Amino acid sequence: MINLTKIPEMTPPYVHDYLRQLGREWTGQGVAIELGSWLGASAIPLLEGLVEADYDRPFYCFDKWIASEEETIKANDQGLSIRYRQNLLPMFLENVTPIYPKIRATQGRIQFKIRYYPGDPIEICLFDAPKREPVFSIAINALKPYWIPGVTVLGLLDYYFYKRKPVGEQKPHLAPVRFIESHPGCFEKIKEWGGDDPCSCVFFKYVKKI
Repeated sequence: MINLTKIPEMTPPYVHDYLRQLGREWTGQGVAIELGSWLGASAIPLLEGLVEADYDRPFYCFDKWIASEEETIKANDQGLSIRYRQNLLPMFLENVTPIYPKIRATQGRIQFKIRYYPGDPIEICLFDAPKREPVFSIAINALKPYWIPGVTVLGLLDYYFYKRKPVGEQKPHLAPVRFIESHPGCFEKIKEWGGDDPCSCVFFKYVKKI
């Protein structure tokens, strides 16, 4: 198991533990995909679990991988110096490929690049970045045709992010909540941490076709 302490992260260790468990439970019916992979802190435990489950498919990743000012601050606060607008894709690949080599990384703005997803059935679908409109809806509507009812796990790692904002500023960040609530009976909540900082993560089983 790789030591994540040197890779800046935005999710706590207990979420990493759950991602590892999720990977171990892979059934072989679809691929794993992550939107918003950044430096790989969440991809690594998921891949560790998938490797234990003999995963043999591509791991699809989408991110702009160009460091924003906010990302440079978060990385520097955790001991990693990165520059504003630095290309982070090489660093991501250096972190994850020792765990699993079949990485299919697509770099660029997710709302434009998600169209290049080749259409494999999806068993594990992680949204670790898109949480605002229109990016969220573009991405999730592009991927939902490939979900498998009764199998696919949808991880919305910023589901409760809106709670960190003042009441008057929450509306733009409610896209994941509104998506789930607009499809009653289609999702079953299987894991959450209540939305208390620093955790905003909720995992759903896709149970009925939208």
